[in-house]
Amino acid sequence: MTEQLNLTEVMTEVQNFITADGQIIPEQREFYKVLREKMNSHTGLYTETEMELIMLDSRSEVLELSDEDYMAIYNVVMERFSLSKKLEQEAREREEFARNEQMRKEAELKARVETIERSRIEAEAKSKAEAELRAAIEEQDRLAQIAINRELAKEEARRQAEEAARREIEAKVRAAEIAQIQEEARLKAEENARLLAEEEARIKAEEEARIKAEEDAKFAAEQEARRLEAEKLRLEEEAKLKAVAEAHQQMVDEAIRISESERLEEENRLNAEIAQAQKIADEARRVEEEQLRLEEERRLAVEREASRLQAEEEARIAEEAAKSAAEEASKTDAGKIIPDLPPLDE
Repeated sequence: MTEQLNLTEVMTEVQNFITADGQIIPEQREFYKVLREKMNSHTGLYTETEMELIMLDSRSEVLELSDEDYMAIYNVVMERFSLSKKLEQEAREREEFARNEQMRKEAELKARVETIERSRIEAEAKSKAEAELRAAIEEQDRLAQIAINRELAKEEARRQAEEAARREIEAKVRAAEIAQIQEEARLKAEENARLLAEEEARIKAEEEARIKAEEDAKFAAEQEARRLEAEKLRLEEEAKLKAVAEAHQQMVDEAIRISESERLEEENRLNAEIAQAQKIADEARRVEEEQLRLEEERRLAVEREASRLQAEEEARIAEEAAKSAAEEASKTDAGKIIPDLPPLDE
């Protein structure tokens, strides 16, 4: 065995430390991310010396991390190397014990065989001694093998437990990474829904603005037509008044040659015609002003209705976007397993 760790062992120790109290300090979170990136990109072994260099390199990129927090994380990782060394030392001691026991048995067997060889006085005694020696050696070998098998079983059980723990930690890390990817996808979907709703609202607003501009242009054209018509009527009325005035002047001139009574009668008739023409002109202006007022009220009513419809449409789009985002978030949340790290406290 060599004094080295793997990526899962190191990152698990660091993650357990920074999440021990249920809250994660932002500087510790940043150090964790930088350390993980450097561990992933490291091509050598994760020995104690290599880990010291990697941690110092990570520390140089996260200057906001306090020396106290850095030393605490450093000690956690280095203690893991100490544990690995202790396990290796125990394994070496077990191997040394087994070798010494085997050498002792071999020496004992050799000594007994030599004793038996030197004791050839009686064949029966020799045969009995050899049989007893073989039985004793076989029993000792059996007991030694049982002890060795027990140690091997314990070692295998410990190795399997460590392997199961390692696989469980790796599964948690993978699940956390998957959860993070799913969360990023959910946020992206919400952002896309929001942008789509904003784009639809913008297009609708532009269309409504275009329609309103067309209506305003139409209304302005109608107003200009009415103004020209009113101007035409005014000019016609002025022409009529002028003609009446000229006729009146002619009649006045003519009245010089007729009697005073006839002149007065003609003058009254002309005054009545002038008054009637003025009344008609006043009525035409009143009708024109009334039409302009009604058109202005209609335009304002159209603008208010368009604003109301636009507000209702924007509210509907926003509601649909929120509903869609909530459904997408619900679907994404249902697929979550374990997050990478808890979110920062706002």
